Amino acid sequence: MSDKGVDKIISYINAKADKETSEKLLKAQTEADKIKTAAQEKAEREAERILSDGKRVAFLEEQRIIAETKIDVRRKRMDAQEEAIAESFEEAKKILEELAEKGNLDNFVYKDIIFNLVASASEIVAGNKLELVFNQRDSKIFNKKMLGELTTFVKNRTGRDVSLTLTDKTMQFLGGVVVRDLEKHVEVDNTLETKLSRLKEGIRVDVAKILFGDRI
Repeated sequence: MSDKGVDKIISYINAKADKETSEKLLKAQTEADKIKTAAQEKAEREAERILSDGKRVAFLEEQRIIAETKIDVRRKRMDAQEEAIAESFEEAKKILEELAEKGNLDNFVYKDIIFNLVASASEIVAGNKLELVFNQRDSKIFNKKMLGELTTFVKNRTGRDVSLTLTDKTMQFLGGVVVRDLEKHVEVDNTLETKLSRLKEGIRVDVAKILFGDRI
């Protein structure tokens, strides 16, 4: 299921990365154009050189060089796209980390994201007794008052009379939560790292379109 807070951050990253990645693509395209021009000139020289051996041989040689050049240009463009997409998601991870540490970043509130991640996991599991696993930083933040607010939020979201408890043990992850159903022995990993990884595959094509338009 989608969590609006994380989805909005991904969209925010896409927009922020657009300028930098467009410059990368422009550089790659410039290099590709140089390769194409050089290949065309080479093809023409080769065609002239072997023209005495027959026009058909010259034509085939020219087509071979052009075909190889097109493959090379396509590979360079794909490499540039892959690099830019990977960088945009790395930037997303950095911003999520900063948001988790500060609690607020731009228009995003980490508490709201946590609430939605817990509620989203609670919609997947069927039990009413749920255990929450946080990292060490977040486990200190969730006092009884906040846990009560979260319980009410999850009840309203799921329509079930759920009971939330915090485990004594913490886990090492960037942020987010792991929700365990104590009755059904089901565990849902809604940590920020895992959530970002799921979103990466789901919206990878959309990210590429934002960064490169019709040139993908």
